Amino acid sequence: MTWVQVIVLAIVQGLTEFLPISSSGHLILVPAFLDWSDQGLVFDVAVHFGSLAAVLVFFRNDIAGLFHGARDILTGNAGSLQARMAWCIGIGTIPAAIA
Repeated sequence: MTWVQVIVLAIVQGLTEFLPISSSGHLILVPAFLDWSDQGLVFDVAVHFGSLAAVLVFFRNDIAGLFHGARDILTGNAGSLQARMAWCIGIGTIPAAIA
């Protein structure tokens, strides 16, 4: 892969990751339309990991708040804002876990 291909595919991944369409599909379609060779699974995983890292960095304060909320629940302070948010996310995850 050339650096131009890496940059183009990284930009496509970043722009399409949060849209309700498949960013993985774009990583297949862009090289197909531009007649590039397949970049391989390792590159796909790397750009998805980059998206995950960006989300974790962006939401780091919210994620820390959830951990503090879980701690509050375990220590008996279930009325804090973070604890209520942790409860709500935990309960909201149950249907997805069942499905």
